Amino acid sequence: MRPPRLAIGALLLFYLVAHLIFLPRTLEDLDSINFALGVREFDVARHQPHPPGYPLFIALGKVSTAAFRAMGVAAAAPRGLAVWSAVAAAAALPMLFLFFVALEARARVAWWATVITAAAPLYWFTALRPLSDMTGLACAIAAQALMLQRRPRALAAGALLAGLAVGVRSQTAVLTFPLFAFVLLRRDEVLPVRARLAALGAAAAGVLAWGIPLLIVSGGLASYLQALGSQAGEDLGGGVVLLWTHRSPRVAFAALQNSFVWPWDWWPGIGMCVLAAAGALRVLWRAPRAMLLAAIAFGPYAVFHLLFHETQTVRYALPLVPLVAYAAVAALETKRALPIGAAAGLVAVVSLGLAFPASWTYGREGAPVFRAFDDMAATAHGGEPVDTIAMHAGARRAAEWVAPILPARVAKAPHGREWLTLVALWRARPDAAVWFVADPRRTDLSLFDGRARTLARQYRWGFIEPPFVGGARPGPVDWYHMRQPGWMLDRGWSITAEVGGVTARDRSGPHLAPAVAWVKARNDEALLMIGGRNLSGPPGAPATVLLRLNGQPIASWAVAPGFFMRRVPVAAGALGGSGYMAIEVTAAHDPVIPVSLEQFDVQGPGVPMFAYEDGWQEPEYNAVLGAGWRWMSERSVLWVRPVGRAVKLTLRGESPLRYYDAAPQVRIAIGDHAIGSFSPSSDFDETFELPADLLASADGRVSLQSSRFFVPGGEGGSGDQRHLALRIWSVSVE
Repeated sequence: MRPPRLAIGALLLFYLVAHLIFLPRTLEDLDSINFALGVREFDVARHQPHPPGYPLFIALGKVSTAAFRAMGVAAAAPRGLAVWSAVAAAAALPMLFLFFVALEARARVAWWATVITAAAPLYWFTALRPLSDMTGLACAIAAQALMLQRRPRALAAGALLAGLAVGVRSQTAVLTFPLFAFVLLRRDEVLPVRARLAALGAAAAGVLAWGIPLLIVSGGLASYLQALGSQAGEDLGGGVVLLWTHRSPRVAFAALQNSFVWPWDWWPGIGMCVLAAAGALRVLWRAPRAMLLAAIAFGPYAVFHLLFHETQTVRYALPLVPLVAYAAVAALETKRALPIGAAAGLVAVVSLGLAFPASWTYGREGAPVFRAFDDMAATAHGGEPVDTIAMHAGARRAAEWVAPILPARVAKAPHGREWLTLVALWRARPDAAVWFVADPRRTDLSLFDGRARTLARQYRWGFIEPPFVGGARPGPVDWYHMRQPGWMLDRGWSITAEVGGVTARDRSGPHLAPAVAWVKARNDEALLMIGGRNLSGPPGAPATVLLRLNGQPIASWAVAPGFFMRRVPVAAGALGGSGYMAIEVTAAHDPVIPVSLEQFDVQGPGVPMFAYEDGWQEPEYNAVLGAGWRWMSERSVLWVRPVGRAVKLTLRGESPLRYYDAAPQVRIAIGDHAIGSFSPSSDFDETFELPADLLASADGRVSLQSSRFFVPGGEGGSGDQRHLALRIWSVSVE
């Protein structure tokens, strides 16, 4: 029994209205900014939009944006793009129903699969975004449905739409042309040769309709291919994590999660995948032809997506949502209508319960980075001075879009080395006030004295990211006020694992070229702390570390293989002058021994400092988690500078129940005196007061002892033999 047309009409009307009222007030993902810039001025070479160009989507955006502006609609640029996602999502549903019916002629399964698809968190939310994904999918689904109707005119219409769809979103070719080839080549008396040739002509006409204008406005074929090659180089050059270029079980597992689980949220996604697996086997058993058609329609895209997409960007999995929905409903099907309706309805309600609040927040607040820029403009309008706005490179395109409202010049910095632009700025203008838009997953701001940095505000999405905006760039951001730092580090350091990776790629480090620290001029005495590792390993030879201040040696010592930490007093007047003084660090040995510089601080009298000493492991970093940390062993030592008063020590770390079955007991002590203890059973943030007299008597050595630890490689094994007790995100003193 087919559902009544009135019900279908009500569903489509509800769907469209529910999305139109939540159209976003800002752009968000980098692609959406590129699209908006393309609507303003089309230039593929300047990534307006990014290759391959999306000419038909840009044309639609130009029409709707102009119309919205003429009607006085606020935020016409993002809403002029997003409106096509809403319209396309609603328009795709009847065509999706038609496609599902063409598979098995099971109207009840087709109806509920369409309902579940419409309510799926990824499908629902992508229908709000100012991106081409939903519009492209709608065109592809319509083309597929028409191709399966076994009528000459429908086949020609589907072929024409398939050709046009590539001009909306290029990836639709992987959805439509394999099925088109199958329909053309299979034996079917209903489709004569003339009809098949006409369909080929229609597909070619669809491609030429946008392809010829695209080449003309791009300056010819050579110019267009050059722009296209630059995009391919970025994707395949290693900077983007693709399964094709990063072939490992971990990346493959993450790709499967991002493609099939996260589009529904975590636990609902696992349930949907279990149902879909059972349903796929059921369809294969009862209707092999339907499974073959589904495999031809969606299989090539699934393979292409898993291998060549950055699957962390969850929206790329959008075309796989209908396939999972149909297979899941096939598993739920019974002879009676009530059970399948109740089960499918429950799935839809759960999905909408996840998607609707996220949609409301998204439409009301917009993207984090644009909220940050709006607040900067308002703060500057209120009179707070700023000389330069700097940022991690991921926010640079967004800054280009909002440039007219920004209250100061934007410092353009190379990706991955943004801190060097700030070093150059403060060397030239030591009094410059900087507002910095930081990616919270990055750790390079550790290259500046943290006491000169104040967190003004944090900006987050306001909902869980993966089902809705997973992989969006830029994502969450932090706004920092930064003033002249007491010190800043140039090239050659490894203060964090992220920065150490840059140093390794640049083939720098103190054993190859001087690592420079720029220290603010001052007349009083100071204490310098430096630490790191001799990486030669036992039984390697010691390296000689030499510090020079303005070219003059101030300290030198031998560093044996392993960790080291050194405190160097700097006499009053040695840093006298103006601006910044250069401290060069070199590590000498013949042949070269690699040395990693992982700790640094310089402070005047009375300012607390700390350093990692015995029992701490090297800094680590996970780009996916966007977090850096150090492991402490079962007994680790921190040096905390005695300053004649009590010092507060704060430890932030991960819940140890991620790797233990019970919480460990952690004891903090100075010498024989217990300062405190705690037993963490979740992520922790613990603060302890360290008495001045105890710190002074112990020369600042504070011990941390854990009742539990583990060996990653197994006791006595050949793998990692480190003793790991707690993962510590950060240590601070004040």
